[in-house]
Amino acid sequence: MHANVESDEVYVALVSDLARTALPTSIMGVTLAGVGLFVAQALGHAGLFAAVASGVLACLCKLALMVGQTRRLADGSHAPREARLWERGHLLTTIGVASSVGAFVALVFAQPRMEPQMLATGVLFGYCSGVVAHLFVRPVLASGALLLAALPAIASAAWFGDMPHGILATMFGLFLVGALQSVFAAHRKAIRQIGLRLDMAALARSDTLTGLANRLGLREAFRTLSGTGDDSVAIHCFDLDRFKPVNDRYGHAAGDALLQEIGARLRLLVGHPALAARTGGDEFVVLQPGVRHPEEAEILARRIVHALSAPYHLGPETVSVGLSLGFACAPSRTADLEDLVRRADAASYAVKRQGGGVAASGPASGPPRARAGAEPGPARR
Repeated sequence: MHANVESDEVYVALVSDLARTALPTSIMGVTLAGVGLFVAQALGHAGLFAAVASGVLACLCKLALMVGQTRRLADGSHAPREARLWERGHLLTTIGVASSVGAFVALVFAQPRMEPQMLATGVLFGYCSGVVAHLFVRPVLASGALLLAALPAIASAAWFGDMPHGILATMFGLFLVGALQSVFAAHRKAIRQIGLRLDMAALARSDTLTGLANRLGLREAFRTLSGTGDDSVAIHCFDLDRFKPVNDRYGHAAGDALLQEIGARLRLLVGHPALAARTGGDEFVVLQPGVRHPEEAEILARRIVHALSAPYHLGPETVSVGLSLGFACAPSRTADLEDLVRRADAASYAVKRQGGGVAASGPASGPPRARAGAEPGPARR
């Protein structure tokens, strides 16, 4: 993955991190309220009171946004479209805080008293350091906040025209450049780290030979299903007939190549939100959510058998295998993966004894239903 490229998964993870900045936002709100009100009262400037009030209000809105996002994340990660909505909310509240800090500091530097300027400098540096430390995950957002907060202070300090304020304005400018560079450097590092973490997680859920999901990936996919109450989920279990003779005659390398070809055909056949998994040597499971009618499960089962029974070209050799596939359905809201796999597996063994093909499981407590169709082939490989 290129250091500057955000995949959808990385983008969602970065936006989710914005919900974890409640503590620095709270500290900024308290600091702005305490220091700001003290300075505004000392200088008796109505504009300072307005800047402090708007900044504290923006902090409260930002905290409320983070509470809502945190609760949403407890139910599962965002989709990219939803993540963009949360990011816009953070953008608006951050603009409110940053512009209030910038206005407050600029107004203080427009006054001749040195003590309030020292306090305003502390507020500015505290805010900018918090932006660099916590908002770098969205560099455009962080850069905008830095510019809104620092540029008014730089302009106001430079307005005095004397040497000390000129030096201070120059320092603010140099620190702003350094902060912007730090934001983009930290963002690139975050992309690499999150990308690596996601890659490792994907490997843990994938079968290395076929690229399909493994048992862990199957369980996680099933756990994230959200049924609507009137749909069902189907589980298809099958293994290969005549797979062992391929290994015995052509070697394990040919067997592995055959499994890889089967994985490739399944990926073309089974699209999202369905999922194909390899759970054993030549054992496969297909998860089919959103089943509205039982016929949909049987249609997919027959498509799987038809597609995987076609000949395979392994180098100079052409081989064919048969399938014994059983499937089981249950309402999405009450479905249990282990029960569905057990029923579908029992149906696959029942149809294997009859020569291979497709069979539907009976009720959860009953035996598999009669074979729905069969192809010639040995009872066991």
